Amino acid sequence: MKLFMKYLVAAIIILPVPGVYAQNNLSQTLSNLSNDAASAYLSPAVSGFGADINSSWFHEIVQPKIAGFDLELSFVGMGTFFNDANKTFSANGQFRFNSNQAATLTSSITNPTYQKGVINEIITQDIQVGISGPTVVGSKNQNVVITFPGKTFVFDNQSFNVPQQKISLTEVKGYLNNLPILPVATPQLTIGTLVGTSVTLRYLPSIKLNSDLDNITYFGIGIQHNPAEWLNIPLPLDLSLGLVTQTLKVGSVLKATGEAASLNVGKTFGFGLLSVSPYANLVVEKSTIDVNYTATYSTATGYENDNISFSENGANNASLTLGTNLRLGLVNINVDYSISKYNSVSAGLGFVIF
Repeated sequence: MKLFMKYLVAAIIILPVPGVYAQNNLSQTLSNLSNDAASAYLSPAVSGFGADINSSWFHEIVQPKIAGFDLELSFVGMGTFFNDANKTFSANGQFRFNSNQAATLTSSITNPTYQKGVINEIITQDIQVGISGPTVVGSKNQNVVITFPGKTFVFDNQSFNVPQQKISLTEVKGYLNNLPILPVATPQLTIGTLVGTSVTLRYLPSIKLNSDLDNITYFGIGIQHNPAEWLNIPLPLDLSLGLVTQTLKVGSVLKATGEAASLNVGKTFGFGLLSVSPYANLVVEKSTIDVNYTATYSTATGYENDNISFSENGANNASLTLGTNLRLGLVNINVDYSISKYNSVSAGLGFVIF
């Protein structure tokens, strides 16, 4: 089963997206960035993962019945769109230069002793700088650039003015090379029905898709309830309420969590084994990515590692999903589109087992 899931996910995620392979794995890339730089660099992925994992949970309204046994196994693919504005960034923040970068900054100091002293002053402090370049989804042909603002340092009772200049981080490029859409795929199992309620589960074991991408694991659970079970009047539309929570991990570097509450409405046209059901979901959502990695800094006595951890919230707070589910015998096919700050599309192929 694990081997099957590996090739299924690889086929869905990797093959349609040329150029996703990167020069380093993600933790190696981030190790060259301080907290503020990493935050700006990863920002589109934070919202992209959040929009993905909160998508495509409910494509059919659960039936308002006391008890029944319904079981559907689906394979769902989600993708969040990126535009040109998501592929580059410009920000201000703290940055720690290494000894090689500091040597470049101080190249105008001709006395080797004084230069070494100023280098040691630079590499032992965080400096407010400009940070710009490709984001994690930007071009692999561009580097992140640090703009040193110009600053005066004191060494051996003398002042040395280090002028404004730019340092290109050759190790940090667009990791996903102008990726137009951030894809996530997962199997999904829906079990019902008890008092108008069904439960949906998503699960991916730890899968390494290729040498450049860290292992991916994913688990989520959603509950859908049809309040018509408690009402004594017919409703013109099928109606349900949904709650979901999930966690997606990329190695030990990224942990994306998402929670969403939804109001789902739909209408079925046709009969049991041949029908079409347009639906709309109004979703209030939240997503967060926790980032953990080790940055390596130069010091006057060598190199030292610094464990960096921070959290970023996704940009989407609410979304409107419009979609259609097509029932062909024991097969469900659904496609939907979510409208929010980061728009996403999803599709699913489901097999009704009972």
